[in-house]
Amino acid sequence: MTQRKTQTAHYWQKQFIAGNQDLEAIYNQILEHNQPIRLDAIAVDLIRRHCDAEERETRRELQEGRLYQPKESYEKNETLVFPALGFATGTVVSTREGQHPGYGKFMVISVDFDGSTKEFATQFDHDHPLNMSDQSLANLQGLLSPEELYQVYKDSIYPKLKNALNANDDFVMFHDRYFLLDLLPEFHEGLFNIADAAIDINNGPLSVDALIEQMGLVKEAQEITDVMRFSVSYRLANDERFDDVGPTGRILWYLDRIAPPEAHHPPRRLLVNAQPYDSNLFDEDLRVLLAEIDDETINLEDIKPLDPDADSVIIVLNYPHRRVGTLPLTPKTKPFFPSSHYNPVLFEFVDGRTGNSFPGWTVLEHNYVFGLEKWYNKNKLPAGAYITIKRTDNPMQVIVDYQATRTQRDWVRMASVTGNKLTFQMNPAPLSCKYDELMIIGESDASKLDDFWMKAEERNISTCDLLCNLFPVLSKLNPQSTVHAKTLYSAANVIRRIGPGAIFQELLTRPCFIPMNHGYWTYDPSLRD
Repeated sequence: MTQRKTQTAHYWQKQFIAGNQDLEAIYNQILEHNQPIRLDAIAVDLIRRHCDAEERETRRELQEGRLYQPKESYEKNETLVFPALGFATGTVVSTREGQHPGYGKFMVISVDFDGSTKEFATQFDHDHPLNMSDQSLANLQGLLSPEELYQVYKDSIYPKLKNALNANDDFVMFHDRYFLLDLLPEFHEGLFNIADAAIDINNGPLSVDALIEQMGLVKEAQEITDVMRFSVSYRLANDERFDDVGPTGRILWYLDRIAPPEAHHPPRRLLVNAQPYDSNLFDEDLRVLLAEIDDETINLEDIKPLDPDADSVIIVLNYPHRRVGTLPLTPKTKPFFPSSHYNPVLFEFVDGRTGNSFPGWTVLEHNYVFGLEKWYNKNKLPAGAYITIKRTDNPMQVIVDYQATRTQRDWVRMASVTGNKLTFQMNPAPLSCKYDELMIIGESDASKLDDFWMKAEERNISTCDLLCNLFPVLSKLNPQSTVHAKTLYSAANVIRRIGPGAIFQELLTRPCFIPMNHGYWTYDPSLRD
């Protein structure tokens, strides 16, 4: 038999569209269940319909013959299909009784296959592979199930189906669950003013169940249905006053006017111009250094996986995140924070020194956690400080700490603006934490650095030019006139947000940058392009 089209990548990736018949079937599916349905479940059901349609067509091609099963009875002149014979088709020409010492009596049919006759047992109720309950052609051919097909081709099916549903006014969506617009209950606008006031009085987010009760939508002891939860959440999501700030699997409603801007809009200092890099070009030194740097721009395959049972992780704070009070979300840090693919998540930081808590926000869409600016400033933490993140028994609370030391004056790479140029000098500064000596950056005047950063952003200086400008300044701080790759990354991010992978690739591909082992480099301006 020829390969089923629904079993091919070409069908799901190139041919498949969610047409009017599909949408009508989905409409009836939701209407029948009278429940919001997840897009994944809708997709699997749609795939099943397409597979079943091809199953019926295949059966028609096989002259609509019944699939042979030993337990069944068959009449003379009946057409049968035999899966064990490569789905050959034959016609029953006669029947007779049969006898077996171990199984007793049964019937035998003679079947003609274009002039060749074979005999088969029937009315045989004993265990037999062909007596299995699922005798669809798809099952007998060992084809992928609808669930398996969805997992294989989800990247193609999911967006096509989602776009088709979102473009149809009959359907409404919240968190990838779909319902019918006509089935939504009507709500008086004043009820949502009550929801606004309830969240404001609570001074924190409220669950959808709590809001339903506050809005008086259910009577005492009356059960809150999924339809009610969906309907209220759908209305709240489409009201600009409200924000869902709950983690995956939990809906919590908050007020947009209370949430910080960074919950939805990334700080400019974190915005990265996409600069892909190929770590296969890197030597072992650069690969190790890349894995040591905690930056959300690093490719996932270049980061060592975190032990899933780890209770804490230590990262190095880089300059952009230090300035805007954030932490990067990477494979090392993501497991510690509650998150959602639909919305920012409000949780609590717990100060590891004092036990005091303060609000934090997970912004998974832009790979950062926000809310640490005051904590950084209070503890006088520089860029380059080691930050510890710890789990708690409460998934909505995360401990943040640093490695405290007795305050002492250490020599620090201090950034400043002199004569419209970024300069660095080694100056003594009081420090009371452990830090990465290669990445620590101090600042003498943050406002001047901000102005310089804005001007540099407007000039859109290339990465190569940026590194060439930094090398002479940084090399003066080292007796060997070399600069470490991590130091270059840390310094470059004072005036431009750029990932370490892009910087390392520039070092490797420009002849003016010369490797000196162990991550150190020199610069020869005569070889500059």
